[in-house]
Amino acid sequence: MEARLSQHRASGPSVSFMSQMRKLGLRYAFLLHRWLGITLGLMMGLWCLSGMVMLWKTWPAPEAERVGLTHEILTFRNPPVIPRLEDRYRSLRLTMAGGIPVLEAQALSGASRHYDLRNGRPLTLSPFALRADAERYAALSGTPGAAHFEGLRRNDQWILNTKDHVQGFYRYAIDGSARRLLYLSPDNGDVVQDTTGRTRFWSWLGPIPHWLYPSLLKRHQRLWANVLIDLSCLGVILTALGLWIGVRRVHTGHRVSPYRGLHLWHHLCGLVFGGMLLSWITTGLLTMNPAGLLARQPNPGWVDRFEGSVDMAELRTAIAALIAHPERHFRDVVLTGQGGSPALSVMTETGASTRLSLSLEAATPSVIALKERALTSGLDARVDQITQDDSYYFSTRHRLRHFPAYRVIGPDETRLYLDSRTGNTVLVAESNAKATRWVVYGPHDLDFFAWLRRPFARLFLITPLLVGVSSLSLLGVAIGLTRLSHRARRGRAQRKSRNAPRDRTSSSR
Repeated sequence: MEARLSQHRASGPSVSFMSQMRKLGLRYAFLLHRWLGITLGLMMGLWCLSGMVMLWKTWPAPEAERVGLTHEILTFRNPPVIPRLEDRYRSLRLTMAGGIPVLEAQALSGASRHYDLRNGRPLTLSPFALRADAERYAALSGTPGAAHFEGLRRNDQWILNTKDHVQGFYRYAIDGSARRLLYLSPDNGDVVQDTTGRTRFWSWLGPIPHWLYPSLLKRHQRLWANVLIDLSCLGVILTALGLWIGVRRVHTGHRVSPYRGLHLWHHLCGLVFGGMLLSWITTGLLTMNPAGLLARQPNPGWVDRFEGSVDMAELRTAIAALIAHPERHFRDVVLTGQGGSPALSVMTETGASTRLSLSLEAATPSVIALKERALTSGLDARVDQITQDDSYYFSTRHRLRHFPAYRVIGPDETRLYLDSRTGNTVLVAESNAKATRWVVYGPHDLDFFAWLRRPFARLFLITPLLVGVSSLSLLGVAIGLTRLSHRARRGRAQRKSRNAPRDRTSSSR
């Protein structure tokens, strides 16, 4: 008996200390959750509400076919002067911009140079030369009007996520009620961005708050990324703490929650929607690739061999065929290597895309031809044709994929998806891209399966989930503001009570 009593006395202080530490840890967890909710809850709610908008309204972008139709018919009024370029290139593109035949040479590194085929010199198009192109695009969009040049823009709100915006794009305002703004590349005349008053309005409600895209922040790329990563990390901590606290506070009796009023609804919403909110905020953080954890890997070497490269001699052959057949009208001609069998991907006068040989004969891709191309490149690859979505190549509400398409699976399981009209690669899914599809973008966009990408799933499944997580966040904000209001009133009352005796003393004197 005495031995047990002495053992209890010996362990008593240790047990008491551990109990105190647990209580202290729980208290600090509550305080951290509370103050993170007060400071970050509104941002969390804004992320959720803007995500709801983005189910239907995403970032504005020009329509690819309309961009192609904006270019005039490729015409050589005089014999073209081809620049003396000795290297091999990923692609060589011919198009018209501002009435000038333009050569765009894309190096194997991905960088592009542009040349005026009237004299073979490097080219930068003038704003005046491209004004007619801007008006032609506006007319194709159903809002014809005069184009007014508004300057070269580098840090404009609507181009900060557009490739090569640092070099600048010409901005044109189009007359009309649509309040259309167009941005054209001074290198090749492509329309790189197209916004209207309506798309800008929805962008301020959806993508801009969701991605923290105000130009004052986004123009500082590293600062923007760090701010978004830091806020997302705090959001993960806030949500994880809330889930932990919420589960601990569940009662097994007739009342599930010990809370009342706003606290009750916040607790119940957390139990139902907290896991979904934690998934969304965590995958949102991962889309920012913190610390390079999910950086895209370079394409495997076999991909480059399969795609091939081209040189100036092959371009001269193609240009000679174009000059010999002036009755063939093309708006865009792209020469690519295609595994040692160079071919032309062309857009016709009507906007149709097709593949031709260097002599302008039909050269439609096929599974058999692609298998031969793989063998020529020394690849042991599986080639097939797909007619509907697969796990990595699929249409979404904002991006339509062309079907049928060709799928090439290499020895390392990297997948290439080729346009069945031109044979060009439209998507490469290497190991990291496939992993992020399942770990990051699938959970974040909730588009694992084809039926989840249908409008009814957006309306009856994803929207209710977003309403739930938005309510969870905004209820937390309301609770925090209420608590701050109570603290402020209590502080004023305490100051008033401390000052009251002084007032009575001074009045008695």
